[in-house]
This record gives sequence, structure tokens and C-alpha cells, in this order.
Amino acid sequence: MPILEAQDVFKQYGTSDAGVAALRGVNLAVEAGEFVAIMGPSGSGKSTLLTILGGVEEPTSGCVRLEGVNFADLSEDERTILRRRRLGFVFQSFNLLPNLTAEENVALPLELDGIAAGEVRQRCLQVLEQVEMLHRKDHLPATLSGGEQQRVAIARALAIRPALLLADEPTGNLDSRQSSRVTHLLEDLSQSHDQTIVMVTHDAGVARSASRLILIRDGQVERDGIPEEILFAPELLGTQED
Repeated sequence: MPILEAQDVFKQYGTSDAGVAALRGVNLAVEAGEFVAIMGPSGSGKSTLLTILGGVEEPTSGCVRLEGVNFADLSEDERTILRRRRLGFVFQSFNLLPNLTAEENVALPLELDGIAAGEVRQRCLQVLEQVEMLHRKDHLPATLSGGEQQRVAIARALAIRPALLLADEPTGNLDSRQSSRVTHLLEDLSQSHDQTIVMVTHDAGVARSASRLILIRDGQVERDGIPEEILFAPELLGTQED
């Protein structure tokens, strides 16, 4: 059974007469351990798709299943618990709390879920070491570089031991050196730790690190396959992102 499934997903904003169709019948399945990149021009629906895959938004029609559980069958509270326990989120803007240290930021979702203090501490140190940020565990976000903040954000997402890591433009605010480091970290998480990852990116270099690439255009899946084959297809060169 796939970790994640989307079946005939449509998303309409506004009324039928004056509405905008952000997604028009998206179908996809993500297997355990896959690292999937999603690309597409501005307005193609890729970010909308990610929020629906994460259960943050509901599709107008169609369904999304995480580990076989249909989001539509859950109450709002049940969806919140499922996201908190089974989904790790990484954002372009890091979303770290400025008054908490790196370790405290990583610990927060575990504490909110009622995990015992000893277990929280153990998990925090483990994931901070995994992202090479253990030596900065007592630092506030303002004292960290953008790349370091993103690695702390990834550690926070990993601390819950998610079935699926969703990353929305995780290198969008980073320079080329830090971007490369974060990209290699995500690649290692997939290859060495079997972490399932779905990532939206506009950067072809980042997308090449994935094991699979889905190209979205006009709310539909246009291509789905090996990144190198899609990125360098003659008819698609220069068209992935405005």
C-alpha cells in the first residue's frame, strides 16, 4: 500500500461561474522511501496540491489517503492529530519560534503531543545530530544562518518520526551553498534512512536530487518519472518555471 494516494483530486476556488480551477483531476501515489519532487510554472497548482496532500486544505472533490486513511473520513480534530503525528512539514520561511533555542523548537511538537520529557530530550538530540546541528542546540534562530535554521526546521519535522515529510520550497530562501547542503540532507534522509519525502521546488538542480519528478501544469499532472529524463526533455527545456 502506498504511503500517500491522491485520487481524481479537483480544487475549485470561487463559484462555478467566476471560479478558478487550481487542480483538475490529479492522481498520484507515493511509495515508502520515495523522494518525490513537484515542479511547475507559477500558478500551476503545485503548492495547492501540497497543502491538500498534507490535509491542510480539503479538495473540492476526489480524495487523499495517508497510510490508507482517507482525510475526508476524519473530523477536523482527527485530521489535526493525524498531521501532528504522521506528517512533518518544512517551509521556505523556516517557521521557527524566535524566542526558543534550536533544541526547544525541535521539542515543541513532541511536548504538545504529551511525549515524556526524557523521550523528548532523546529524540531532539538524535535528530539535531542527524542534521549536523547538535553543536548549535542552545542557539536562538536569530543567531543561526538561513541554512542552519532550515536544518533545525527539518530536525523538528523529523522528531515526530513522520510517515511523510512535506517540504514547500525548502531551499527558496537559501544561497547556493546552503541550498546544496539542505538538498543533500534531504537526499540522504531518503536514501539512507528511508524517509518518504514530497517536495515542491522551482529549482531544477534541487529537483534532480529526487528519485522521481512530477511536473504539474494547469492543475494537472503533465509528466511523472525520472527527473533527468523530464528536466532535459527537448520540449520542456526552459518551461518548468516562469
